Amino acid sequence: MPAKKKYLSSGWIRFSKVMAVIFGAYAATMTTHIAIAKNVPDDTVVLLTSTYTSFLCWVGLMIMIYLIRRAWVSWAILISITGVCSLLIFL
Repeated sequence: MPAKKKYLSSGWIRFSKVMAVIFGAYAATMTTHIAIAKNVPDDTVVLLTSTYTSFLCWVGLMIMIYLIRRAWVSWAILISITGVCSLLIFL
């Protein structure tokens, strides 16, 4: 039994969400870990554990993106996370 048309999203929205999952969530995850490593006195521990925590953070952001209905809201959240962490890196 096929799904109702009103519950299906268009091709551009699906494409935008997939790009947000792949590129946006990855950028937000990496800038978060770099900002933490930059602001902690002993950054070796953060860099060693970031291999595990970055995967968990990336998966968490993936789930968050697919739970949000609108693609622009997920992009706004990812860009704001990346922007705040980028400011922390360069300050």
